[in-house]
Amino acid sequence: MKTLLLILFPFLLLLFACQNEEAEAPLDINFHVSGKVRNAIGQTISINAPSENGNVLVASAKINSDGTFAIDGNIPGLGYYIMKIGSEDKNSVPLALNIKDHLKINTSLETFSYSLDASGTTWSSTMNEYLTLRHEFELKMGEIANQQQKLSEEEFTIKLSDSKQKIEEFSRIKIKSTPESPYNIILGMELFPVNGFENWNLDNLSYLELMNTAYQNTYGDVPASRSVASQYQQIYSGFEQYKTIENGTMDAPDFTLSTPDGNPISLSSLKGKVVLIDFWASWCGPCRKENPNLVKLYQKYKSKGFTILSVSLDDDEAKWKNAIEADGLIWPNHVSDLKGWESPMTQVYGFNSIPHTVIINKEGKINGIGLRGEQLEKKIKTIL
Repeated sequence: MKTLLLILFPFLLLLFACQNEEAEAPLDINFHVSGKVRNAIGQTISINAPSENGNVLVASAKINSDGTFAIDGNIPGLGYYIMKIGSEDKNSVPLALNIKDHLKINTSLETFSYSLDASGTTWSSTMNEYLTLRHEFELKMGEIANQQQKLSEEEFTIKLSDSKQKIEEFSRIKIKSTPESPYNIILGMELFPVNGFENWNLDNLSYLELMNTAYQNTYGDVPASRSVASQYQQIYSGFEQYKTIENGTMDAPDFTLSTPDGNPISLSSLKGKVVLIDFWASWCGPCRKENPNLVKLYQKYKSKGFTILSVSLDDDEAKWKNAIEADGLIWPNHVSDLKGWESPMTQVYGFNSIPHTVIINKEGKINGIGLRGEQLEKKIKTIL
C-alpha cells in the first residue's frame, strides 16, 4: 500500500545549539547574562538549551541577597535557549542568544515571565514587547478555555485564532523589518500552522521564507540556519500537500479490511460516493462523543451519495461490536484488523490520534483531513 505522508502539527522545535559534553577542558566564556530579580533571593536562575531529551543546562547562578546575579557561559553559536528561575515552567522565558551577547534584565519573580525590562542585545527590546503580548495572549487563552464547554468546536477554534492575531501581526512586522534578527527564531514559531492549514494565514509562508533566506545569507551553515531551513521546508511541503487535498487531486491509498462478520470491504469498492473514513475505537471517549454527530450526518446525506467507512482501532472484537450497537452506527461499512495502534492504517493515513477523519470524493481522491463538527459538514456539502 502506498504510504500517505502527512505533516503533523504543532512542530517540534529542532535543537539550535547544544553543549559539547565530552570536552575535557573548560570552554571559553562567550556570553553573559546579568541583572536583578527582586523577591527571588537564593533561587537559581539558569540558561538551558532544549533538546529531544529535555533541557540541557548551559549555565546557572544563584540570585544574591540584593537580587543581583551574573551568568557566564559558553554556547556554540546562535540558538534558541530558555532562561528559567527554579524548576517551575511558569518562571521561564525564551531567549535567542548568540556569541558575544551581554543581556541585562531588571525584573521581579512575580513578573519574570512577561516583564524583563531587558537591554544590551540587538533583540532585547523585541523580546520585551513579545513577552508582554504573549502574556496577554495566555490570559485570553485562559478565558477562552473557561468558555470551552459552552462553545462549539468551530467557535472555540475561531476564538483561539482571533486571540492570536495580535501576536502574529507583531511577529510579521518584526520579521519583515529585520528578517535576520536572532529573535525571529522565537517569532517565526508564532507563524507556524499549529492546527494544520485549514484556518492558517497563508501570508505567513512568505514571511517564513524571508526569514529563512536572511538566516542563510547572514549566518551561513550553522545549526540555527539549518533548523530554520528545515522547518521552512516542512511547512512549505505540508502546504503543497494541503493544496492537493483541497483541490481533490491526491489519490486515497486503497485498503481492504474485514467487517465484524468477517466480510472484506475495500475503500475502492465505495468509489462513486463521497466517503468519510472515520478512524475511531470503542475505548476512545472523544470518538464516542462524536458518534451522534456522525449518525446525524449520515442520515442527512446518505440519499445524496454520501456514506461512512468506520475503521476501528480496537483490539477487542466484542467491545468493538458492542460500541457499534450502543452508539447506533447504522451504516454498513464497519471494518478493523483488531490490531489497535499496531494497525498499519496509522502509517498509511498518517495519524497518531483519534478521532481522525479523511474525506474521499467520488473520484477516490482525498478532499479533506481532520475535520469535525460544522467544518466537516460544510466540506461534505461542498463536495456533494
